[in-house]
Amino acid sequence: MGGWNDGVLIWGDFSISEVEVEEFCLEDVYADFKGRVVGFIGWLEGKDSVVWNYSEDKAFSVASCYNLYNKLRIHYGPPNRNDGAFGLLWKLEVPFKIKAFGWRLFLNRLPVKDLLKIRGISISLDDSKCLFCGYCLETSNNLFFSCLVVKNIWSEVAIWVGKGDRVDDECLSNFMDWHLFFHSKKVKDRKLGVVWLATTYLVD
Repeated sequence: MGGWNDGVLIWGDFSISEVEVEEFCLEDVYADFKGRVVGFIGWLEGKDSVVWNYSEDKAFSVASCYNLYNKLRIHYGPPNRNDGAFGLLWKLEVPFKIKAFGWRLFLNRLPVKDLLKIRGISISLDDSKCLFCGYCLETSNNLFFSCLVVKNIWSEVAIWVGKGDRVDDECLSNFMDWHLFFHSKKVKDRKLGVVWLATTYLVD
């Protein structure tokens, strides 16, 4: 491991074998790290401080952490109309538990059968099928949007509000489609996604 010996820092192997060093090509990384440590002379004045490099004021906040997470999670590339869905969701005038439900649906974190199987819960092939139609594997998109039974529900709601009967099979696209429709009808921003959230929540 290395350490201090009679006031002198002796470099060790960091418990990494020579085989691992060669396998993972760590020679350059190790040399760079050693150079940085040896060359560091410390601050001549002032006290140590903690900074958060992911906000303009260098102070940590939940919002800045959430923005960092989103940048890491969302694939880089040209912007698309679905990028703003999360921000729109949290601004809606609905109970918090409904917003939390919508957020989990956006992230595909609801306990539908395909995810339960991935997490090691034993579900037979027959039991893993859609609760409504009994044909397809139960996924979030199938359960809430593409199942034939659920599509009929969406079509009825769409016709009721004058939207037409076209239903998008993907969650974020479906949400933004409804958002843009109500926006075109001059509905207030904080009310735009209420019908969408109410429908998905009742389907669940």
